[in-house]
Order: sequence, then C-alpha cells, then structure tokens
Amino acid sequence: MVVTAIEVIDKKKKKITLDSGSSLFLYNSEVRKFHLSEGNEVDPSDYEELIAALNKRAKLKAMDLLKRSDKTEQELRTKLKKSNFSDDAVNVAVDYVMSYGYIDDERYASNYIRTKKHSKSKRAIEFDLSSKGIDRETISYCMDEEFKYEDETEAIKKQIRKKVNNLECLEDDKKQKLIASICRKGFSYEKVKTAFRELEENFDEEF
Repeated sequence: MVVTAIEVIDKKKKKITLDSGSSLFLYNSEVRKFHLSEGNEVDPSDYEELIAALNKRAKLKAMDLLKRSDKTEQELRTKLKKSNFSDDAVNVAVDYVMSYGYIDDERYASNYIRTKKHSKSKRAIEFDLSSKGIDRETISYCMDEEFKYEDETEAIKKQIRKKVNNLECLEDDKKQKLIASICRKGFSYEKVKTAFRELEENFDEEF
C-alpha cells in the first residue's frame, strides 16, 4: 500500500491518500511517527495500527455526539462522515453504539412523536422522521402506537387554546391568521375548521 498524496487539512491534521483509493485523516504526530510521505509504502502492521486508532477515535466521537443529543442512525452517520471518518470507521462506531442501545430509531421515533404530536400534524411528523432516515415501517408502527388514543383534532384545539383566551371575541382577520399558522404546521384546513367549530359550539366546556 503506497501513499499517493498528502494534503494539509488544518494545523493539526493531514489527509493521506493511498493507492487503494482510501484516505486516512491523521494527526501530524501520526504522520511523523509512521514516516508517511508521498511515494512511500505503508508497512502492513503500521496500517493496522492506524486503522485501529481511527476506529477508536470514531467510537469516541460517536459517544460524544450522542451525549449532546439523541440521534437517529442516519444523523449519526452523517455527523461522523462530516468529521472525516471513513465508511469503515463509521460502520464500526455505529455498530458499537448500537450494541449498547445508545441509538435506537424506534425509540427515537416514539419520543419524537410523543413530544411533537400536540404541536404538529401526523403528516408533518412523518415527514420529519423520514428526513431523519427512519424507515416507513418503523414510522408507521410508532405512529399507530403513539396516536392509538389520540385525536388530532384535540391537538389542534390545544394550539388554539394557547393563542386565544376568549374565542367569542376573536376578530375574523385574527381568526384567519391563526388558522393559517396552524395549517402551516401540517394540519389540514378541514380539521382546523372542525376544531374551531367544536370549540365555538362548546365554548363553556372547552375553555
């Protein structure tokens, strides 16, 4: 395995490209330690040591990222790739944290739905989870479980109550603006209208 190029990334790191097409992002101290230079061959035992170090580094980075906030598998992979870890190192790190249950897309989806179901529509929540890389089957299962005893109209009513103290005194232009703002959260216009109608018809009980 021969070094074909060495590129400076910043003051501390360099990108080492090998004739295999793979790249290693190493600290300057590592480049010096293993005497890496363009045109020189990398000793197989040195290469194994470097890969082991990078895999360990990827695991530590993954743990650090998850300490800051829960993430889906796709989000974690994206973050690690942005930190210049190879696909192999990313796979090692993801497998490591998954083995300890530190990432679990089903758990993430359930928690997200539980947090957002009173402020976003089902459609908006499904879109969010899909964009985070969670598969349709997991989303569908979690949605069914979390909304099993929930009525989306009730979620809309909660949004209205947050904004309005006295629905009977709400002017038409302000009402239309409120309807539009709730619809922008992904709720259908018809369901928003239904929620308003039920609140108006049962004003004394609903407020």
